[in-house]
Amino acid sequence: MRDRRTYKSIIPAVGLLVAAASLAGCGGNLGDKQAAATLTKLPITATEIGKQLRLTVPKSVPAGLVTVELTNAGKAFHEAQLIRLAPGHTPEDALKVIAAEGSPSPGWIHVAGGTGPAPPGGRRSATQRLRPGNYIVYDAPFQNEGSGLKFALASFKVEGEANSGGELPTAVAKIEAYEYGFRASGLTVGKNTIEFSNTGTEPHHVIAVPYKLGAALAEVRKAFRQTGGAEPPLDFRNVAYTARIDGGTKQITELDLVKKGKYALLCFVSDRAGGPPHVAKGMITEVTVR
Repeated sequence: MRDRRTYKSIIPAVGLLVAAASLAGCGGNLGDKQAAATLTKLPITATEIGKQLRLTVPKSVPAGLVTVELTNAGKAFHEAQLIRLAPGHTPEDALKVIAAEGSPSPGWIHVAGGTGPAPPGGRRSATQRLRPGNYIVYDAPFQNEGSGLKFALASFKVEGEANSGGELPTAVAKIEAYEYGFRASGLTVGKNTIEFSNTGTEPHHVIAVPYKLGAALAEVRKAFRQTGGAEPPLDFRNVAYTARIDGGTKQITELDLVKKGKYALLCFVSDRAGGPPHVAKGMITEVTVR
């Protein structure tokens, strides 16, 4: 995949835009006799039928600490972005919001974590706290751009009372997002288990992209400030990213960093009030992966 096509596609695809979607949810309730110290699991299996991505999820899980387990049983990339909907709103309502690039995001829709992309035959997981309500899982990884594949959507419920019991697992590597930047520590080459926290009030995710040879932070910042200018000197073929989470939340998730050296941490999500993606507001941080 050429750098130019990959860079041009990452803004709409990672920014939660949608060209087509299908509803595909099935399965049963998870067991209700788990020990208090055992995390509930939300198993999600992803595959394709022809050109249609497909997700299989349980009908419901109990509220509280949940480990989202994405298994990619297909030949394309898949991800599991969770979105919580307030009562009275449907997945079709959510898709209208998702498709409106840069428009205000109403208070009834919440980005609620999940996992970043898993390669064909791969797995990704994230542990986080889920509030009661109706959820959708959105599967639209930008790595499939140009393949003609249609994006997938599935629905499930989080049942019971809000549960604040238990603690998230610990992680050595940490990335904190805020308005408008990141603080990161402990990142190493390979698959990282990270604590990804959003201490701001706006929704955020983190996209980690290695520098091209000889690139500098000033060039990266300049490229994202300009419209229609030069491409950022970044290697988007080796991008890694997390799911999006609301302000004041966090998760333990995975980030696969395949190269050593300098990376740019970016956020392409927009403010709830609408407007440009956060990267255009300067949400770019340089880190070194060892």
